[in-house]
Amino acid sequence: MPGQSIRIVAEVTAHAGQAEELWRNLAELVEPTRKEAGNISYDILQDLDNPDHFLFYEEWESREFFERHLESPHVVDYGRVTRHLIAIPVRISLCTPRTDAKA
Repeated sequence: MPGQSIRIVAEVTAHAGQAEELWRNLAELVEPTRKEAGNISYDILQDLDNPDHFLFYEEWESREFFERHLESPHVVDYGRVTRHLIAIPVRISLCTPRTDAKA
Protein backbone atom coordinates (compact mmCIF):
# COMPACT_ATOMS: atom_id res chain seq x y z
CA MET A 1 0.00 0.00 0.00
CA PRO A 2 1.27 3.47 -0.79
CA GLY A 3 2.09 5.96 1.93
CA GLN A 4 4.74 6.96 4.38
CA SER A 5 5.52 4.80 7.37
CA ILE A 6 4.07 6.11 10.61
CA ARG A 7 4.75 5.68 14.28
CA ILE A 8 2.03 5.38 16.86
CA VAL A 9 2.24 6.33 20.51
CA ALA A 10 -0.90 5.38 22.40
CA GLU A 11 -1.66 5.60 26.10
CA VAL A 12 -4.07 3.63 28.23
CA THR A 13 -4.55 3.87 31.99
CA ALA A 14 -6.18 1.20 34.12
CA HIS A 15 -8.41 1.88 37.09
CA ALA A 16 -6.49 1.54 40.35
CA GLY A 17 -5.92 -2.13 41.12
CA GLN A 18 -6.77 -3.26 37.57
CA ALA A 19 -3.32 -3.01 35.94
CA GLU A 20 -2.58 -6.74 35.98
CA GLU A 21 -5.94 -7.67 34.49
CA LEU A 22 -5.53 -4.99 31.83
CA TRP A 23 -1.98 -6.23 31.14
CA ARG A 24 -3.22 -9.79 30.56
CA ASN A 25 -5.52 -8.43 27.86
CA LEU A 26 -2.87 -6.14 26.37
CA ALA A 27 -0.42 -9.04 26.12
CA GLU A 28 -2.95 -10.90 23.96
CA LEU A 29 -2.62 -8.17 21.31
CA VAL A 30 1.11 -8.53 20.74
CA GLU A 31 1.46 -11.74 18.72
CA PRO A 32 -1.46 -11.24 16.31
CA THR A 33 -0.57 -7.59 15.77
CA ARG A 34 3.06 -8.36 14.96
CA LYS A 35 1.80 -10.82 12.31
CA GLU A 36 -0.45 -8.25 10.63
CA ALA A 37 0.37 -6.99 7.15
CA GLY A 38 2.13 -3.66 7.34
CA ASN A 39 3.33 -3.96 10.94
CA ILE A 40 7.00 -3.10 11.40
CA SER A 41 7.12 -3.11 15.20
CA TYR A 42 4.71 -3.27 18.12
CA ASP A 43 5.66 -2.91 21.77
CA ILE A 44 3.69 -2.26 24.94
CA LEU A 45 5.47 -0.47 27.77
CA GLN A 46 4.48 -0.10 31.41
CA ASP A 47 5.26 3.16 33.21
CA LEU A 48 7.76 2.58 36.02
CA ASP A 49 6.35 5.45 38.11
CA ASN A 50 2.69 4.67 37.47
CA PRO A 51 2.09 0.94 36.90
CA ASP A 52 -1.54 1.62 35.91
CA HIS A 53 -0.28 3.50 32.84
CA PHE A 54 0.71 1.68 29.61
CA LEU A 55 2.13 2.98 26.35
CA PHE A 56 1.94 1.40 22.94
CA TYR A 57 4.85 2.14 20.61
CA GLU A 58 4.15 0.96 17.08
CA GLU A 59 5.49 1.39 13.58
CA TRP A 60 3.39 0.72 10.49
CA GLU A 61 4.24 0.83 6.79
CA SER A 62 1.40 3.33 6.26
CA ARG A 63 -1.56 4.94 7.94
CA GLU A 64 -3.82 2.62 5.93
CA PHE A 65 -2.27 -0.46 7.53
CA PHE A 66 -2.71 1.08 10.99
CA GLU A 67 -6.35 1.89 10.29
CA ARG A 68 -6.92 -1.70 9.18
CA HIS A 69 -5.31 -2.85 12.43
CA LEU A 70 -7.87 -0.87 14.46
CA GLU A 71 -10.64 -2.86 12.75
CA SER A 72 -8.99 -6.27 13.25
CA PRO A 73 -10.91 -8.81 15.33
CA HIS A 74 -8.34 -8.95 18.14
CA VAL A 75 -8.40 -5.15 18.59
CA VAL A 76 -12.20 -4.99 18.47
CA ASP A 77 -12.42 -7.82 21.04
CA TYR A 78 -9.84 -6.11 23.26
CA GLY A 79 -11.91 -2.91 23.30
CA ARG A 80 -15.07 -4.78 24.22
CA VAL A 81 -13.46 -6.90 26.95
CA THR A 82 -11.41 -4.16 28.63
CA ARG A 83 -13.87 -1.27 28.59
CA HIS A 84 -14.55 -1.60 32.34
CA LEU A 85 -10.80 -1.71 33.20
CA ILE A 86 -9.84 1.61 31.61
CA ALA A 87 -9.87 4.77 33.72
CA ILE A 88 -8.92 7.33 31.05
CA PRO A 89 -9.97 7.12 27.40
CA VAL A 90 -7.21 5.78 25.16
CA ARG A 91 -5.15 8.54 23.58
CA ILE A 92 -3.58 7.77 20.20
CA SER A 93 -0.96 9.96 18.53
CA LEU A 94 -0.04 9.30 14.89
CA CYS A 95 3.49 10.51 14.29
CA THR A 96 6.06 10.82 11.57
CA PRO A 97 9.80 10.93 12.21
CA ARG A 98 11.47 14.25 11.51
CA THR A 99 14.56 13.55 9.48
CA ASP A 100 15.53 17.17 9.02
CA ALA A 101 17.04 17.58 12.51
CA LYS A 102 20.66 18.62 12.67
CA ALA A 103 23.09 16.33 14.48
